[in-house]
Amino acid sequence: MNSVLKAQYANDIFTTEPEARARSMDMGFGGTTHVSTYDGQAVYMPAESHEDYLGYYRSEEVEEEPSVDRIEALRAIVQEVLKEEFTKAEYQGEKVTLNKPRRIKGGNKKFEVFVQDGGKVKRVTFGDPNMEIRRDDPKARANFRSRHSCDTKTDKTKAGYWSCRMWEAGTSVSDMTKNIEGKILKTDDEQRMVYGWASVVTEKGEAVVDRQGDVIEADTLVKAVNEFMEHVRVGKAMHTGEQVGTVVHSLPITKEIGDALGIQSDREGWVVAYKVFDESIWGMVKSGELAAFSIGGRAMKEEI
Repeated sequence: MNSVLKAQYANDIFTTEPEARARSMDMGFGGTTHVSTYDGQAVYMPAESHEDYLGYYRSEEVEEEPSVDRIEALRAIVQEVLKEEFTKAEYQGEKVTLNKPRRIKGGNKKFEVFVQDGGKVKRVTFGDPNMEIRRDDPKARANFRSRHSCDTKTDKTKAGYWSCRMWEAGTSVSDMTKNIEGKILKTDDEQRMVYGWASVVTEKGEAVVDRQGDVIEADTLVKAVNEFMEHVRVGKAMHTGEQVGTVVHSLPITKEIGDALGIQSDREGWVVAYKVFDESIWGMVKSGELAAFSIGGRAMKEEI
């Protein structure tokens, strides 16, 4: 274990065998896996035995101070789908989306947002409709955040928290008030299928920055999608627990692929059809509580 960086070791342990099998393919072990113990829990790991796994790293020339790219080895495999960051709820008879600010027409405030406050849903209004948000001006943004002590605001039920969110660096107001990526666009009750864009990497030729502040290149996404469909195809609910369904249909769409197939689209990304096995999960999809896809994975990051 001493010869394997702890950060790398943590990247190679999984709670499900298909995930470990995918990593095994990446490492050249042909999909073989073994069960090991990590922090007192049984986990799946790549390679037929733990000795073979350790040998994979012993055989490499590791620098004394490895780079971030070395520690975070590329394994851009989609692991989970059907996570909704913005949960649906009901407020005074209206179906609303929690934690998602939206503009108000008229009134003395610019935005409203619905949040969970204990056992009830609360409406929070904020923003002066007569004031322009100059968040793209670094000095204006820093000045606002300093005046309002934004770094200390953590209570989502208060207007100040959401005002500060609008003045964060790296997030535009339009990003805060709309959500195109991952939305389930069609459901099939009879077959329990949901269809939509699992990921959007460009929109009208412009790169899409995801909620983690990352940009994924189209060819990188295609490689990850191919690996996922070949070795995993597993989906979980809310990124936890057991498998609740599987990706049945998958089509990565890039400009090159679209041109070859005669498909015209303003987006590049990944279109999926996901079949839900679990009865309770399907009920959550039908009610709108689960209304979007989410993908996760590991990759080498490059500052741009």
